[in-house]
Amino acid sequence: MPPEERYEVHIVGFANDVARARVLEQLGLLGNLQREPECFVVASCRSRDEAEQEQQRWRRLGAHVRIVAPASPSPAEPLGKETPPRSLARATLRALAIGSLAGVAAWWLGERAMPRGVWKLPGKVDASRSLSHRASLDKTSNPPVWATTIPNDIHSDEAARLNNEGVAAAERKEWMAAAEHLRAALRLAPAATGIQRNLQQVLLGWGVDALRSGDVGTAVDRLEEARRLGPDAQVFLWLGYAFQQQGDLGKAQAAWEAGLEQFPEQPDLLLALGELWERRDQREKALDYFSRARAAGIDGPELQRKMERLGRELDAEWEYLLTRSARFDVRHPESEPSRTIEFVLANFEAAYDHLLQLLGVGPTPPISVVLYPKEQFHAVTQSPDWAGGVFSGRIQLPVGGLNEGNRLQLQRVARHELAHALVSEWSRRRAPAWLQEGMAMWCEDDHPGERSDWALSRRSADPSIRLADLPASFALLGPAEAEAAYASSYLAVLHLAEHYGPRKLLELLRASAQQDFSTAFRETFGQDLKDFAEAF
Repeated sequence: MPPEERYEVHIVGFANDVARARVLEQLGLLGNLQREPECFVVASCRSRDEAEQEQQRWRRLGAHVRIVAPASPSPAEPLGKETPPRSLARATLRALAIGSLAGVAAWWLGERAMPRGVWKLPGKVDASRSLSHRASLDKTSNPPVWATTIPNDIHSDEAARLNNEGVAAAERKEWMAAAEHLRAALRLAPAATGIQRNLQQVLLGWGVDALRSGDVGTAVDRLEEARRLGPDAQVFLWLGYAFQQQGDLGKAQAAWEAGLEQFPEQPDLLLALGELWERRDQREKALDYFSRARAAGIDGPELQRKMERLGRELDAEWEYLLTRSARFDVRHPESEPSRTIEFVLANFEAAYDHLLQLLGVGPTPPISVVLYPKEQFHAVTQSPDWAGGVFSGRIQLPVGGLNEGNRLQLQRVARHELAHALVSEWSRRRAPAWLQEGMAMWCEDDHPGERSDWALSRRSADPSIRLADLPASFALLGPAEAEAAYASSYLAVLHLAEHYGPRKLLELLRASAQQDFSTAFRETFGQDLKDFAEAF
């Protein structure tokens, strides 16, 4: 009789050191391991449902868990067998001394060759923008490798001629002409896989260029056509980006998951899904995908910081409660008095109404807010001492000592962080730091421009801080420099609002989600960004 098929449950990593200790204690191995294996096989189940129940049990303890189906290759060796270390085998994470504010500092992945060595796409993937997973607008490129030799028994001379004309047009990036030639060639020689592959690569290149130029509808159409020509990891990846750019996260998720079914360890697909789940505030799932992406070959200090931040947050919020209102999801310690939660919600509701009055819009609910004890806030967010709140895709605040006496302070913080949420959503996290912070400060004001005297004074006190030279994150600045940076940013946004109106600020955010910021600025205001920045 054939052996009974079993579903194995493998622990392949941990959310953080606390989770690791918790899991090892549950296994009875804490302090007893001479060398930690690549994975722990913790269950062998008769059904998928039983395995998924085990998976959820260990995930609740902070483990990263995979189910290995019958006849599937095991991702790691069983418990106790020593295996060579891999670059991303361990997920026991160490806290960094200095973190970064997510959604502000960008981190880049290098170019990756496409499967089967057919064509290396130009540009880079910006993995910091969750969301958005937008391609870089850099125009660097590498010559594609085209199929120009086709077996004589499956093509006519006319098909070969059309194929080569299509390749020549593609090398000039004349995508429409290239696609027309290759479609015609494929009709004459439907069994010619080389022609089919060439057409798929043309459609992929066309779709990527359309996405970069902001023509998302064309990008979706071309990439959908490319997908119908056969499985390709980069087609799935960019189709997901296009759906995400349309604002359809459900279709983006479906495209990336379909890609993973064909290419289970493709790192960019894993990374894209990690960013998607982080954006949806499913942080445990996000961390699991990031761990798998790192195991598949993506590595670097930025990803390490992101994973460590998620690990700190998951551990700090392990037993937090969730309180919901119409607009907000508030996570908070169980020990936090209900009156404090009500006080925070009331001020955030008022702040949201303030944004509606000022701009006519607010960020899309529900908006996630996390409240930490004051001493825990800076440890979890790794924010500088002067930070009163952090926006990292959700709003994080210290709540120690909140009461009616500091209502005005909380109102300003709430307006500031909600403005960050709006800027992030409308620009798909592509707005520069000065616009993010300038709009956040401008939205704090009861009366627009009420702090212009303060801002002018601060900018005069430190004229070396200029808009054009500001870093990607103000968290990289000292207190005095940060104050001057906020002042310059505030004055820049105040100028735009007074001269062009708040609606133009929203137009700029929308435009920056579709194209590079310099182009978006010029098309919105009719002036060069560099010239504008010199004045601030």
